[in-house]
Amino acid sequence: MDLGLIYQQYGSAQKGKSTNAQEILLNNQACDNAIGLHAPAVAKINLNGNASRFTTQLRMESSIHSLDNLVKIPLTDGTMMLYLESNDTKEFAGVCGKNGTVDKGSAIIRIIGDGKVLYESKALTASNGIVEIDIPVQGVQVLELIADEGKDGPSGDYVTLIDPVINYNEIKPVLVPSDFNVAIAELPQAKVLMKKASSLPKVSLPIEQTSYDWLLNSDHAKANVYSANNGKDIVLSNGLISRVFRITPNLATIDLLNHMDNQSLIRAVSNEGVLKIDGKVYPLGGLKGQKEYGYTRYNWVDDMTVDPQSFRVVDFKVQDFTPQMKWKNTRWTLEKQAKTTGKELIFTLQGPNELSGIKVNLHYVIYDGLPCINKWFEIINTTPLSVNLDEFKLEQLAMAEPESPVELKNPDHFRKPNIHVESDWAFLGFIEKSAERTEYWEKDPRYTSQCNYPLITPCLLEVKLPMGPDVKIEPQGRFESFKNWIMPFDSDDRERKGLFVRRMQRKIAPWVTQNPIFMHCTSSDDKVVKEAIDQCVEVGYEMVILSFGSGLNMEDESDANIRKFKALVDYAKSKGIELGGYSLLSSRWISDDVDVINPETGKRGGMIFGSSPCLCSDWGVDYFRKVKTFFEKTGMTVFENDGSYPGNVCASTTHTHHNGLFDSQWKQRQRIAELYKWMCENGIYTNIPDYGYMLNGGTKVGIGYREVNWSLPRERQLVLGRQVMYDGLWERMPGMCWTFVPLVQYHGGGAEATLEPLKDHLVDYKAHMMQNYGTGVQACYRGFRLYDSPETKATVKEVVDWYKKYRNILNSEVIHLRRPDGNDWDGIMHVNPTLNEKAMVMLYNPTDEPISRAIKIPLYYTGLTQNASLTLQDGTKKKLSLDREYNATYQFEIPARGYVWAVIE
Repeated sequence: MDLGLIYQQYGSAQKGKSTNAQEILLNNQACDNAIGLHAPAVAKINLNGNASRFTTQLRMESSIHSLDNLVKIPLTDGTMMLYLESNDTKEFAGVCGKNGTVDKGSAIIRIIGDGKVLYESKALTASNGIVEIDIPVQGVQVLELIADEGKDGPSGDYVTLIDPVINYNEIKPVLVPSDFNVAIAELPQAKVLMKKASSLPKVSLPIEQTSYDWLLNSDHAKANVYSANNGKDIVLSNGLISRVFRITPNLATIDLLNHMDNQSLIRAVSNEGVLKIDGKVYPLGGLKGQKEYGYTRYNWVDDMTVDPQSFRVVDFKVQDFTPQMKWKNTRWTLEKQAKTTGKELIFTLQGPNELSGIKVNLHYVIYDGLPCINKWFEIINTTPLSVNLDEFKLEQLAMAEPESPVELKNPDHFRKPNIHVESDWAFLGFIEKSAERTEYWEKDPRYTSQCNYPLITPCLLEVKLPMGPDVKIEPQGRFESFKNWIMPFDSDDRERKGLFVRRMQRKIAPWVTQNPIFMHCTSSDDKVVKEAIDQCVEVGYEMVILSFGSGLNMEDESDANIRKFKALVDYAKSKGIELGGYSLLSSRWISDDVDVINPETGKRGGMIFGSSPCLCSDWGVDYFRKVKTFFEKTGMTVFENDGSYPGNVCASTTHTHHNGLFDSQWKQRQRIAELYKWMCENGIYTNIPDYGYMLNGGTKVGIGYREVNWSLPRERQLVLGRQVMYDGLWERMPGMCWTFVPLVQYHGGGAEATLEPLKDHLVDYKAHMMQNYGTGVQACYRGFRLYDSPETKATVKEVVDWYKKYRNILNSEVIHLRRPDGNDWDGIMHVNPTLNEKAMVMLYNPTDEPISRAIKIPLYYTGLTQNASLTLQDGTKKKLSLDREYNATYQFEIPARGYVWAVIE
């Protein structure tokens, strides 16, 4: 059982140890099957009505410490906490009595089943010895074991349970969070907070439904922070989404409102997260006493009380949002960072009892023009002792369920609420939903009025790590969580939902819209690289990446290696071209001492990619130093990091920069994310085959393809290439993806698959370029040159010039028209209501015959309402009339194995 769920005012429950930091002994032998408590304490166990008997032995312990060996920490109520400190760790050891020593304590034990007292002791002391408890619990749903302090106060109230046993059938009993509803007197800060909140602009709840479509024009969606309910509530809102906080008697989210469809997203008052510190669980804010968990009425909140274990809100401030990523924008980009504006609301919370010196700053950001709220926290330790952050939950929201299936018994089969949840702590996926690692939909045992009979509706959103972080926060130290974004949708339409996400990417990570034009050079020979750079200049390319197999080694710190690549960088810069290269990180076998250790075997191997170096080994830290130094000394501005960090845990206890298994994932990912952030802030472009790092400063991820498909015949490559782009751009901007074009042989395939010699396969080469540039997705044109004849050069330059002419619209969001199937036309359309070119249509014909088709063009997201002007690639102009659904129809002629494009204004 998770002993951290046991409520204790002082210290935390211990297995095999008394809360006086002494080993529990029985007949002078260590007793592992024992639990040490300190009154007052409450353990609540869900028996599910399936248990028959509870037995235990009970004993009060004595403190045998010398106070000279203990660290003393005074609390605000005058109580003195005692800690035993040794080997860089600390343990709770007791509470001082009024005479400055630990008293001979006393405690009263009560056992309650479903509200009925089953057992109650007299005031017990150590002189009572062992007390036997044996009580029937048939039919009991919830069993509570309560240890209350005696009349002499809490000092010395050490309670030990020896051999506690619950006899049960089928469903295993579990500890659950205590609903110990103690009414705590309102802190003086509460009145100060309400007065401060009352100075904010006022808003009345409920806020009116949004009357416009923010995807067409979001100018009216201005972020601000308001007060409501006479200063009791603070509202973070931009007219599209609102989060409503109650600030007295403690901070809690009492509503999350989607104004686009006039719906409340949560059903019950929710805390602001959970910390597990030194084995003990502490809610961040939150209120107790909700009588119904299917919905909440605002007037109920007035009667709710504080969880005595919770962090309490003591202050807040409001400021303009300033992006934390100081992105150095040095090249063309669709989205400028200056456009990302909004408001930031910061609540300060203070820990209870012995954690009163621990402060938590909760950050909430709401953006102008985006129905999205960002959240993270930082912990500040102002105590003289370190604390260990075992685990945390950044969010724990009681969400309203979208359906009520009565008999479903598998939580995976339930529909989830219609919202997008995304964090900047992800890995091992080319798209967000496969890289996501922090979004958990749990059942809510408090919600007993739900329609689902097994009570397993996944309606409690928890945003948390899969493991850890298990990090120590030193005195005066800080810890910062990952960041999370929540955005509701207003429709189930796939395209519209995808547009929400793509617009969010533009706003919160504008660096992903840079999209430079680059080639992959397969050699690092000076002559070959310079010729590739010269060709890039001639045809309008902007960047050269020294590809895998080129011979580039960023880990070589020799002067000769640095001089060689600095000279190439200088040459490229003199021509207006950026130069960078490839480095393999994961999927490498280094050594037994360096690689991640499999927790199941205690050896390397059997992990993601077989084996990988531990990024918190000395080798791993040195790798990052070498890469950073290489970029600083050579001036390269492009980094392609293959494999990245896929999330491997490491059970090693000898690696210098992590302690063991439970901190290994957090610390390894932090290492690599810090590198990508540094690169983004220093203008270094990063190709990373993992979507999980896009919000950490990564700029491009693979579109998602099977590499051996590039060894198929060229005709099939073209259709499959359009398929992966069509499928890969539902929830991603074109500029954040790369695809592939092997100019030289790749994974075999022979002459039928290869484009070299380029002049001999010019039609297919141009077709690759047109469909890639026409979709806005840059390809890794992998080879040693871009052209091999005047005709090839002219063709490449023609396509690049066309792309640059329409660069803004070709990098805008994609509307899906028809997926490629090889039998009929296929196509996509870019839309952007803020440009003169409102749309660009790209249509393809994979068949051997010309196609004439009347194609419906959906123009709603262009912002056009009645009429439009269509310009074909040959310059022909046509007037279009839009129907009531904002569609226009036009008869397109598409040549055999060809394409056609058109601009709509």
